[in-house]
Order: sequence, then C-alpha cells, then structure tokens
Amino acid sequence: MKADAKLGGYCVNSHGDKNSDAWGKPAEWVDYVGPIGEKTYGIAILCHPTTFNYPNRWHVRTYGLFAANPFGVYHFTGGDKPTDGVDLAKGKTLNLRYRVLMHRGDTESAGVAEHFEKYKTAEFKAL
Repeated sequence: MKADAKLGGYCVNSHGDKNSDAWGKPAEWVDYVGPIGEKTYGIAILCHPTTFNYPNRWHVRTYGLFAANPFGVYHFTGGDKPTDGVDLAKGKTLNLRYRVLMHRGDTESAGVAEHFEKYKTAEFKAL
C-alpha cells in the first residue's frame, strides 16, 4: 500500500493533500490506500471533533507511517520551542477519539468523507 512502492498507493487527507503534502497538516481524517494483490484497499483514521487539539496533525509518510499526533505541533510547524505538555487535574479527562475504517476501493468509492460526516455527530457517554 505504501506510496513509495510506486504500485498505485497513496495517502490523502480530508483537505485533498496527498502523500508528502499531507504530512503534519491538520485534517479531520486521513486515508491510506493501495493495492493488495489485484484489489485496492484502504485504512482511514477519522478524528472526532471532541478530540484534544482537533483537527489533529498527522504523521503520514509515503513509506507507510500513519498516526495522529495531537501533541507535538512544533515539530510540524517549525516552532522554536516544544509544545507545552498537558496537565490534567485530578478527575479531569482528555478526549482522544478516533475511528479506524478499513475499506475496499479508493477513498471516494469507499465514501470516507461521508463516513466522517456521520461519525462527527456521534455522541459519547462519559465512563
């Protein structure tokens, strides 16, 4: 699936940034798509609007790395100092909500954007 294999794989974010252009960009979702055998499959990660630092920035590389990163913003922006950490008071919570969508076909035929539209209105009960 990795884009570097030059077999038709690619990664794309919710704003249409592809491959290396998607790295470090804030986006509602990212989809990694490519051939497996004779068929095309994909793995999308959707970031829920209640997630800390939504929309998250993404570590998505053409060699296969794929992860959301709501914390290390300065790594992506070239800032001079590290991003402040997160201190949680006792009893407080930090929401990190993602949905992983494994699909057949490319981003459009799998309806990744439509899946996100449904997911973003999902409500969650506190544990």
